[in-house]
Amino acid sequence: MFDFESVQHLRKTGQYEAAKELVRQYVETAPNDPTVLYQMAWCHDSLGEEQAAVPYYEQALALGLAGEDRLQAYIGLGSTYRVIGQFKEASSVFRSALLEFPDAHALQAFLAMTEYNLGQVNQAVGRLLKSLAATSSDASIQTFNRALRYYADHLDEIDTE
Repeated sequence: MFDFESVQHLRKTGQYEAAKELVRQYVETAPNDPTVLYQMAWCHDSLGEEQAAVPYYEQALALGLAGEDRLQAYIGLGSTYRVIGQFKEASSVFRSALLEFPDAHALQAFLAMTEYNLGQVNQAVGRLLKSLAATSSDASIQTFNRALRYYADHLDEIDTE
């Protein structure tokens, strides 16, 4: 049985290699457990081993990882692709994730970074403006909520009159 608490303790105390070694033992005994595979991806990511993390994220998602872990795995996979310069793959992951988690504003932020990397600056800024307008409780943002949402889709519009 997977001892999630021990893995969490090792992470919290900065013992990432030990956490990875513990999770590796679980992967050997349960190679098709999406939760264990997700934890291995997380271990690799925390050690800066992005390339090694990718197949674990992919397998965990393909095997039906669910709930908050699924959302976090999408973010981890997409972010990892972005960090290693695979921007199209990152965009695809984030867009797929948004189909499952349309209200996850963290996905919007990561997709906006990826759009920026792809040279889609207007899309990125527009996405961030919409997310800001939807999530901010700041009174000044809410005062201009309607305008921010409008300009998110009209960034290049200029009144020439």
